[in-house]
Amino acid sequence: MSRDAELSVQLAWTFMTVALFSMGGANSLIPEFHRQVVGAHGWMGDAQFAQLVAIAQIAPGPNMLVVSLIGWKVAGLQGLIAATLGLVAPTAALAFAAGRRLERWRHAPWLANARAATAPVVVGLMGAAGYVIAEAANPDWRGYIITAIAAALMYFTSWSPLRIVALGAACGIALWAMGVPFSP
Repeated sequence: MSRDAELSVQLAWTFMTVALFSMGGANSLIPEFHRQVVGAHGWMGDAQFAQLVAIAQIAPGPNMLVVSLIGWKVAGLQGLIAATLGLVAPTAALAFAAGRRLERWRHAPWLANARAATAPVVVGLMGAAGYVIAEAANPDWRGYIITAIAAALMYFTSWSPLRIVALGAACGIALWAMGVPFSP
């Protein structure tokens, strides 16, 4: 078996196991993706992981695009297909099977309570994702300041996220132009 084929099997298994024991979509899985891809398997470093997440976030399409990008980076086209199918296929089958059964209980109080109880968990997972990406992307205190300002602008203003990203990029370019080393 070739190295890419071997990596593709590992990618599919990794993303399948992560996806089957999760809730909240691909963004809430970022901390576990990071733990697996950077920590457990060592397929890439923090900076590269953060860059792939950033590309996936600004690209049009679903948030789970990060998984495809990771697969591509680790094992080429074969890795892209394996990682994407590993994340999507089992969870889609589970969602289809569960959805058909839950339709019968759509008005049950226990189902409404279960849905309401998962909301804080998903919000917490999204916060953890932001923290992991900030840790991976920020090499020093300047990065944390830029991240904090961007978060405050997102929360307290109605600015477009693209405008905030452009402002953060301009800050990074200004630091680079001043000769400040700013790289993880």
